[in-house]
Amino acid sequence: MIISILALIVVLGVLIFIHELGHFVVAKLCGVGVEKFSLGFGPRIFWFTRRETEYRISLLPFGGYVKMVGESADEELPEEDKLKSFSHKPISRRVAIVAAGSFMNIVLALVLFPLIFMVGIYVPAHLDKPPVVGYVTPDGPAHRAGIEKGDMIVSVNGRPVGKWEDLVITVALEPERDMVFKLRRGTESFDATVIDTDEPLGLYAPMSAIVGEVSEGAPAEEAGLKAGDRVMAIDGREIDHWAALRDAIKDSPEEMDFLVERGEILYHFNIKPRFDETDEHYLIGILYKQEMTLKRYGFFEAVKNGFNRAASVSVLLFKVVKGLIVGQYSIKALGGPVMIAQVAGQAAQSGLVVFLSLMAFLSLQLGIINLFPIPVLDGGHLMFFAIEFVRGRPVNERIITVAQQIGVAMLIALMLLVTWNDIMRVLGWA
Repeated sequence: MIISILALIVVLGVLIFIHELGHFVVAKLCGVGVEKFSLGFGPRIFWFTRRETEYRISLLPFGGYVKMVGESADEELPEEDKLKSFSHKPISRRVAIVAAGSFMNIVLALVLFPLIFMVGIYVPAHLDKPPVVGYVTPDGPAHRAGIEKGDMIVSVNGRPVGKWEDLVITVALEPERDMVFKLRRGTESFDATVIDTDEPLGLYAPMSAIVGEVSEGAPAEEAGLKAGDRVMAIDGREIDHWAALRDAIKDSPEEMDFLVERGEILYHFNIKPRFDETDEHYLIGILYKQEMTLKRYGFFEAVKNGFNRAASVSVLLFKVVKGLIVGQYSIKALGGPVMIAQVAGQAAQSGLVVFLSLMAFLSLQLGIINLFPIPVLDGGHLMFFAIEFVRGRPVNERIITVAQQIGVAMLIALMLLVTWNDIMRVLGWA
């Protein structure tokens, strides 16, 4: 618990500081006076004043703010203060000041993601191995194309494939398109065309059916299976791949005989799979033991991979937002401070790379979400500036105030909702 709280404070502290620092620095560069620079909201618990600015840490850590001179156009100011008033600056400077917070969060993510790749990330060990097919899902797209276990993949759509990582990248770059695999089987070479469908490709690297983790209370645990066990056969049928184990279980509601190797001894376990409504298949509650290896990248490759990671995370965010709007995802999946604290605590205990990955992920999300055109967020201010630019005069201050009050109410409601979700998860009711 203590580690989770400390990790939460560090993560939020860094992200909020970077965000508000963006507003602060650009405001100063644009000649705007800054009265307060606060990490957190509410009563101040530590503060000092330097020149015209009071720097403070406030009680509630979930945010921060920069209070500038003349933020409101209706604010009465002495004549000498108008030169450093925010509302009296050209619209271009106001836009730069408001957008700077999100810009800094995005920049932080774009620095951290490449750094993570340079420090080194753990990747599945098979990605660096030759692309020899270890298993083909029966009746899957690869199987229908004629690909078999033991085939060596030479290229896909003309792109050379030297290792499994190349194959994963090449397939990802060919969405919604038929793929022509050039294969080598023994001494023969031939082409196989995989027709584009919504199904998974059904093509796997060699993976032994070794149990990595057994879920508490699952059929596998009740039967006596343990981490490290190797499944050799099910109902007398040989199992030589993890995907073969999964396929043998997923549509089988009846009790099955598992032949398992534990050390140098063979055991038999009778296990009845249990239907999982989320997965829509039968499961016994085991996870694959993935062999991982640490991989470090050079500067230019790390930058490329880091930017690609940032792009994929951004696309995922918009997909989730769309899913929430159209009802594809449940709002019960949203997490709040407790979930962030739990994840931050786990990340801190998992090592520097995992912790930095979480910080980069959250920083990017914060930067993008803050640009959404919602009153009270930075994007809401930018929306009003856009209206002002089109109309040629500022939006009525009363309209802005009402819109921001609505925005605050929405954020409070969202905060209560995600906190309620957190409480339900902690109590085990979600």
